[in-house]
Amino acid sequence: MTRSFPRAAVVVTTATTLVVNLSACQAPDHAPAPPSASASADAAVYVTGAKTGDDPCARVASAIGYLGLSLLPAGQEEAQHWDGDVRGRFGYLRGTLAMYGPGLPAPAAPAVAVIDDLAGTLSLARTADSRRPRLLREYRTASAAVLTACGRPSPG
Repeated sequence: MTRSFPRAAVVVTTATTLVVNLSACQAPDHAPAPPSASASADAAVYVTGAKTGDDPCARVASAIGYLGLSLLPAGQEEAQHWDGDVRGRFGYLRGTLAMYGPGLPAPAAPAVAVIDDLAGTLSLARTADSRRPRLLREYRTASAAVLTACGRPSPG
């Protein structure tokens, strides 16, 4: 009998704590914050700190540079590692393009479409390693075209 009393006390304490915590989650104080005034009501926000007035070229060039920090230099595509960091940065670039791609200069549009397609494939863990070097080389060409359309120097 001595064992069942402590177990019952633990069960009651655990159940009480669970009910209290779940009740707190239902309180009106935990309602989601209203959308910020800087984002339009129907526009998705994929980039932390994004504002509708941001320069699209600056945002996209920044995302390309951020991804570039995780990539080996051009010519070393066969040795590139495809961990979650690299794949995640391709995903981040896709979000940036979704938000800011339409605001880029018109000559960038074809390259933006290519990057979006390539980044979608390269961000997936299931993409075959044998395909990745060729796709990475294609990405480098397309990202250089976007940077050129924005009047920014391309890496390498």
